[in-house]
Amino acid sequence: METRKRNIFISSARTGALGLALVSLAACNSGETTTATPTSGGSAGNTSALVFVNNTGDKTLTSVALKGDSGNSVVNTIEAAEFENAALGDMQVSKEDWVFVNLAAANKVATIDPLTAATPVHEANLGTGTRPVHLYRDRNDGEVIWIMNDGDNAAGTTTPGDDLINCAASGGGSVTVAHNSHLGPGGSPPTVLGTTCVLADGHKVAAFAENKRVFVSSETAGEIAVLDGDETSTNYRKMIARIDLCKTSKESTLPTPATCNPEDATGTTAFTPNNAAPHGIRWSTLTKKVYSIQEGYGEIAEIDPATLAITKTFDLAGTPYTSYGISPDGKYLLLRGETTAPQATKLGVIDLSAATPVIANLTIPELDGTSPGAFKFAPNSGRFYILAGNGATATKKDRLFAFDWTTVAPPALTLLREIPLVSTGGHGFDILAEGVGEAKYLAVSNAAPANSLTIINATDHQEKQTVPVGANPGGVMVFDSGAAAAGNQATN
Repeated sequence: METRKRNIFISSARTGALGLALVSLAACNSGETTTATPTSGGSAGNTSALVFVNNTGDKTLTSVALKGDSGNSVVNTIEAAEFENAALGDMQVSKEDWVFVNLAAANKVATIDPLTAATPVHEANLGTGTRPVHLYRDRNDGEVIWIMNDGDNAAGTTTPGDDLINCAASGGGSVTVAHNSHLGPGGSPPTVLGTTCVLADGHKVAAFAENKRVFVSSETAGEIAVLDGDETSTNYRKMIARIDLCKTSKESTLPTPATCNPEDATGTTAFTPNNAAPHGIRWSTLTKKVYSIQEGYGEIAEIDPATLAITKTFDLAGTPYTSYGISPDGKYLLLRGETTAPQATKLGVIDLSAATPVIANLTIPELDGTSPGAFKFAPNSGRFYILAGNGATATKKDRLFAFDWTTVAPPALTLLREIPLVSTGGHGFDILAEGVGEAKYLAVSNAAPANSLTIINATDHQEKQTVPVGANPGGVMVFDSGAAAAGNQATN
C-alpha cells in the first residue's frame, strides 16, 4: 500500500505523421475481431484523429473525431459494462494501432481497436496482475506493452503491494507484458505474454533503455528492477538485476531511518525496504542514461544502463522541486514544484548536454498564484504546455500555459499564451501533432459541471470548439493511425 500522497496526472497523447491524433478511452461490442484494412488516411472507418475521453462519472469512454477548428463531434461512447464497471485508468497505444486501457479494480487491461468500421470497437479485457496502474509502449518494439501491477491495496490488507494473482508465493508486485499483431485481414488481437514478479512493493513506473533493458522502480521498496527486454534472449521478460537505492547519508537525516544493507542483486529474496521512494523514471535519447527521482531523498539519480551504476546525482534539497519530466530530445530534465508563501508553480531545468549539468531556475511570473498541474512536450520539443492545478490555495485556476520551448535559456522561457479554460472541477489535456512532431491542436477536458472537451488550435492557441462529452471527463488521449510507429507522441 503506498504511504505517500501522489499527484496523478491525466494525460497521454499519441500523434502520427499521417495526420491529427488524439487518444482517449473507447469501447463497443466485446468479442469482435478486426478485419478492416486501414486506408492511407489512417482508418477504415475514420479519416480524422480521435480523442478518447475518460468519463470518470459513469466509467464510460467517449471518442471524439478531431477534424480541426470546426466539425469535431462525438463518434461513440463505450459503456461501463464493457469495462466490467471498473474505473478507467492509464491508456496507451501500440505501434500497430491498438489502444490499451488499465482497469485497476478488475485486474485487467482493456483492448480497443480504433480502426474498425466508423467507431472504435472494444475487443476484450485481458487478465494482468493485481491492480494495474501504469502501462507503457516499449520504445524498442512498439508492438509490446508493459503493464505495471502495483499490487494489493485493500483496506486492512496483510499483503500490501503484493500481486496476489501471480506472486503470492514470492510477494511483491509485478509487471505484465502484452503483445499485438498487425491489424487487417488475418491480424491477431493482443495477447498476454506473461507476468514477471519483481519481489518489491509499491507504485511502479518504467523506462526503456536502448540496450533493451527495462527499468522498473518500486516506490515502497526503494529499488529498481532490471528486466531483459530483448525478445530474442532466453532471459526475455526475466528480472536480471536489481538496483538498491538505499543511501546512508540520506537515511540518517530521516525520523525513521532504514539500514542500508549489502543486497544480492540477482538473488530471489526481497531487499530490505528503504525510504528512497522512487517515483518517476526517464530515458534520455541524448545521454543514453536512465534518470530516477527519489522523492523520499529529494534527489535525481543518473544510471548507466550497461553497468547499472549510479553515475551522477542531482540534489533537490533547498529547491521547491518534487517531480520532473524530460524533453523529447533528451536534452533537458524539466523540474516542477511549488511554493505556498507566496503560492506559485515553480519550474526549473537541468541541461544534460552541459559538461557539468546543474539545476537552473526559470522565472515565470505568469505562474504566480497557480498550483502545479499536468505538463507535456510536443514530440519535436518545440512546445511545452502546463496546466494550472485547481489546488485549494491557488488564486489562479483553470488555465493552460503554452510556451515556446525552443527559447529556453534560464531564467527565460517565452510564454506564447495564457489560455483561459472553463471554470470547473479540473482538466486533463493532450496534444495532436503532425509531421515531425509539431503541435497542431490541443484537446482539453472540462470536468463536472461543464462535462465537455475543448479543442484549441496550437498555432494561435485560441479555443475553436467545445464538444459535450460524458459525466465528469478526466484523462484524454489522442489517437492517429501510424502515430506510435512514427514516435510522434507528446511526452510528460
